[in-house]
Amino acid sequence: MIVADDDEFTASLVSDGLRSQGFDVMMATSTDEAWTLATQVDPHAVISDLNFGSGESGVGLLRRIHSAFPWVGLIVLTSHLSPELAVEDADQLPVGSIYLVKSRLQSVGGLAAAITDAISGQTTAEHDHAEHAPAPITLTRAQADVLRMLANGASTKAIAESRGTTIRAAETMLARLYAALDVDTDPRSNPRIAAAQLWQRGRITVR
Repeated sequence: MIVADDDEFTASLVSDGLRSQGFDVMMATSTDEAWTLATQVDPHAVISDLNFGSGESGVGLLRRIHSAFPWVGLIVLTSHLSPELAVEDADQLPVGSIYLVKSRLQSVGGLAAAITDAISGQTTAEHDHAEHAPAPITLTRAQADVLRMLANGASTKAIAESRGTTIRAAETMLARLYAALDVDTDPRSNPRIAAAQLWQRGRITVR
């Protein structure tokens, strides 16, 4: 199988954990590298993060693999409760992909079980998720889009241009986002940083 994550440390940890479960694992730190491996070895499964920085997302990689090798099991392993928080093309994730959140997996065994399900075509089973996880914060799709851009360093002007609106309207969207996240907007605080930290912790979902 292939583990794809642009964070080499994370990719290495996941790969080593799966090897301890008896899987034959190859590691890739870019979508191009993962695709090349997939064309060379015909893997049983591919585990991919979603956000690879600039360029193709994990969704694009999984779409390519699903189109060329529809029998390959697809697993998303990401930090975010909803894919919309990670990438723009989240709605194009191949049907049947198993979606796992890093912070909610309790063991490598849970990931191994998900791989087995993906390979066999079962996509609705429960997978070793952590109990007593904090209740998620729910955002609209538009708010999730703005939060993703903000967390990736976009300015208010860049957000306005991406959303096709004015800077003033973008400022209003940011204010509503901060309210939904319940972050402090006191002049002495930095709500952008607080919002980005919530984004990183995987505590947000999208309705």
